[in-house]
Amino acid sequence: MGKRAVFVKNKYYTDSGMEYVYKRLAEEFRSRGITLELSGNIYASYPQKTLSYDFGVYWDKDVALAERLEYGGLRLFNSARTVELCDDKRKTFEALCGKIELVQTVCAPLVYDVSSGDDGQFLDFVQNAVGYPAVVKENSGSQGRQVYLANNRSELEKLHAELMRKPHLIQRFVRGERAGSDIRVYVVGRRAVAAVERLNTTDFRSNVFMGGEMRIAELTPQLKQIAEIAANALNLEYGSADFICEDGKPVFIEANGSVYMQSAERLGIKLAPAFVDYIAEAVYGNCR
Repeated sequence: MGKRAVFVKNKYYTDSGMEYVYKRLAEEFRSRGITLELSGNIYASYPQKTLSYDFGVYWDKDVALAERLEYGGLRLFNSARTVELCDDKRKTFEALCGKIELVQTVCAPLVYDVSSGDDGQFLDFVQNAVGYPAVVKENSGSQGRQVYLANNRSELEKLHAELMRKPHLIQRFVRGERAGSDIRVYVVGRRAVAAVERLNTTDFRSNVFMGGEMRIAELTPQLKQIAEIAANALNLEYGSADFICEDGKPVFIEANGSVYMQSAERLGIKLAPAFVDYIAEAVYGNCR
């Protein structure tokens, strides 16, 4: 049957960025004699059906499906555990606590559906620990859509009330050298390979999805070291570590496991070949 792999994406979501990732990876695998097929109807089940692929490129955040595919014997890039750690910002910080310096963060307490009570003491704690402005984030989210800014107590109260029954956290606002900018360090095989600056002049969120633009940045020894410590702690075989430079020092913000690559490759960063070379070596040995 030859060398076969499967690209697993969420069956309810696609966009041009994801389509680009699949196309580029399929091209690179094909040049090495490996067929990358797009997943059809694959679901988590008990028992799990064994799939006849050599490995899977996992571009979804469905941890249950990833775990069941691994249980069925399919090696995934990234692993189910890495997907879980990167998609949940609280779990990311839990995994990195004590390994790198982290920005002041407070996790919102669990609120039951039938709960009632006064949040005044909690919000007092938050503003004393974090201050204003405060960045409020849902634990899971994509492309900056679940990230909010509270400039004062009333805005914090409103956001917390809206998110009360969703897992979320509140962080100190990291003041970058320029508003709406951050540094994204791309990781392949737990190693930092390139860095870009993302800049958004219309929003505090630097995400390209939110209107940010991207340019090549220097991958300094300090950025490389911190990104690789984070990548190893998360077993990040492909993805990014994102930082904001504050007073000349990189401050870790978050990690991502299924990072789009179109904008980076337009800048000349060869992410698809690097990722495919890493996978091919890990699964088969050198395929060139």
